[in-house]
Amino acid sequence: MLTEKNFKKIVEEKFDIKVNKIEKNLQSTVGNVYIVFSNKSKYVIKAYNNLKHTKWIVKLHKVLVKNNFYVPEVIKNNLNKEYLEISKNTYIVVYSFLKGHQVVWDETKIKLTDNEICILANTLRDLHKITNNSEINLPSIPFENYIGRKSILHFDLTRQNIFINDKEKKVGFIDFDDAKFGEAVCDVAILIANLFFSKTKGVNLDGINKFIDAYYLKDFKLKKEETPFIKKYAIMWIDYTLKNNDFNTSITESFNTKRKLIEEYL
Repeated sequence: MLTEKNFKKIVEEKFDIKVNKIEKNLQSTVGNVYIVFSNKSKYVIKAYNNLKHTKWIVKLHKVLVKNNFYVPEVIKNNLNKEYLEISKNTYIVVYSFLKGHQVVWDETKIKLTDNEICILANTLRDLHKITNNSEINLPSIPFENYIGRKSILHFDLTRQNIFINDKEKKVGFIDFDDAKFGEAVCDVAILIANLFFSKTKGVNLDGINKFIDAYYLKDFKLKKEETPFIKKYAIMWIDYTLKNNDFNTSITESFNTKRKLIEEYL
């Protein structure tokens, strides 16, 4: 059984990191994420139970870091490897802690400035651009595709997985564990569903339009081709997420409300 004591010993011995404290990240729905507090830095440990998936994640992070994308870096252990098998079918990866803050709400809507929305849109577009011919053999999106522009998809662009670095004026993504390969517009739809539709805050149509305009810029042909699919993919993603997760009543209601709002306003 993985415990704080186990992790402390492993991280100190295998990664040469002095550990002051390790805490389980309670935001993780899977329960496989731990935060390591060291003298000057923080790190994130993730535990995986599938070697193939572990290798996918490591390779994806390496590709993104190589392309100067703002994501956590994988920390190699003292055997110069990016992951460590600590028991049968249990592998851990240690990541750097991404500087910045998660996207937050104010009283009425998502708390993003127009400039931050533009940076976020540019960041997502860059992700899709640099991974459109990726050799990472990720699974395809699990529902109907249209024949369009494909790339690696984050596939879980919730506000908790988006980090704003105010000092450096950039946006980064964390938690690529659900990454897929498929139509890039699917990620656009997921982000819009999560950031601009809310059970308690309602719909932010102005934010949606600003995000879409910033994402497509002057590529009016692509915008015309893809935007009709945003509603479709947002609804399919919500249905897929509800079907494949055992959420409590409150979260389920929140997703169902998003779905109704998307049906009405997109």
